[in-house]
Amino acid sequence: MPISSRRINRSLLNILSLIVLLVSTISAMAQVEIKDFEPFKFHLEETLAPVNATELEEEIVKVIELQEGVSAADIREMNYWNASYPSYRWHQIMMEISRAHKGHKNGGRVVILHLAIYDALAEVWKNKQRHQMAAPFRQNANIRKLGRERDYSSFICEWSAAASAAHQVIGYYFPDRRPYLDSLLAQFKDARLRTGLQFPSDIERGAVIGEQIANEYIEYAKTDRTERIWEGQVPSLDSLWTGTPSKWDPMKRQWRPLTLLSPDQFRPAPPPSDWTADMEELRRFNAANKTSEIAWKWKSAPVWDNLLERKILAYDLGPFEAAFATALFHTARFDGIVAAWDGKYHYWGIRPFQYDPTFQPILVKTPNFPGYPAGHTTVAGSLATALSFLFPQDEQFFHKTAKECSESRFEGGVHFRTDNEVGLVVGSRVGEQVIKAFLEKVTQNKRP
Repeated sequence: MPISSRRINRSLLNILSLIVLLVSTISAMAQVEIKDFEPFKFHLEETLAPVNATELEEEIVKVIELQEGVSAADIREMNYWNASYPSYRWHQIMMEISRAHKGHKNGGRVVILHLAIYDALAEVWKNKQRHQMAAPFRQNANIRKLGRERDYSSFICEWSAAASAAHQVIGYYFPDRRPYLDSLLAQFKDARLRTGLQFPSDIERGAVIGEQIANEYIEYAKTDRTERIWEGQVPSLDSLWTGTPSKWDPMKRQWRPLTLLSPDQFRPAPPPSDWTADMEELRRFNAANKTSEIAWKWKSAPVWDNLLERKILAYDLGPFEAAFATALFHTARFDGIVAAWDGKYHYWGIRPFQYDPTFQPILVKTPNFPGYPAGHTTVAGSLATALSFLFPQDEQFFHKTAKECSESRFEGGVHFRTDNEVGLVVGSRVGEQVIKAFLEKVTQNKRP
């Protein structure tokens, strides 16, 4: 085959590969396009403009100087901070700090993190649409491209907005780690500037936007009721759950919902007054099974979080699509918890080991709060619905995964099957409500 023909075929192959990639990415988020993104809760009135020509020349010199003598270690640092999508690294940092923290961990911290990042990126996108700017490496041949370029304006850095928002939010929830977070933010900014994708002013303006939006969410978080302490009493009836819950757990039903009209919007009907049939089903399963692989899997692994990350990377969602997906996902989890715990502490549903003291659950240790409806499965129903909206071609897989989660709590012996089945129904309704709330923002944006 002539060289020219091989080149043509290679070019056609590259074009076809690009088309396939674009189609798969677009179909994953077909319901919402970047141009429609609207902040979930907070926005800024100020609009920004690029620096003047003189300042731009000075910034070009700064980028060139910073790229001089870039080492392999510098490249690794750039890859660490700029790979995947903007919230990925900061979510891991939040998890790392949370695991190391001794004592109570505020239940609203993760959703506030991702909503702040999403609203900050929506603000950045607003400014990008007004000013089309080429990246530094395109404006000066002495600047190298050391990161992935996106096909939109480089004006104002979305990665910096996400980093700054995360820095503020994590620092609010874990104030003793602020010096550590300060060092991480400084490392990020240096790594971002070295890529040649952004001017210093783009990074600093992105950081300011992220900080301002985060501060709005921090003020909101002070009123979201996630730090309230329970001062009630456990009902003293043999037919209900008994125990000593933590001082924060019963108050989850009073958390301020993000999209639900009220915590009891989807409260299920009362649980059965007679659990005999459910208990007998559990006894039969235990008699035939000494352990359950899925029970231990769903107890020990962050299955849904891993799944979200994998889908974002598999479909190569851009920074803004990824921010939308993570914000919607964690909102669905938060409101799913509110709905589940409303039912739990309204009905005080008994657990299997309490209904039959001779029963030994496979998971051994039952969670220390009422059973009906199941929290795992309520959240599973909500997240499966949210993920099906975000990645519709995988809908069957998500709902199959939610059913596995439901079955895992039954096989583990910590829930009656009824707890789980009702939880899935409640969760799916919560997920639909969350999607509706996010789409209302899009609808508002499309109005003439």
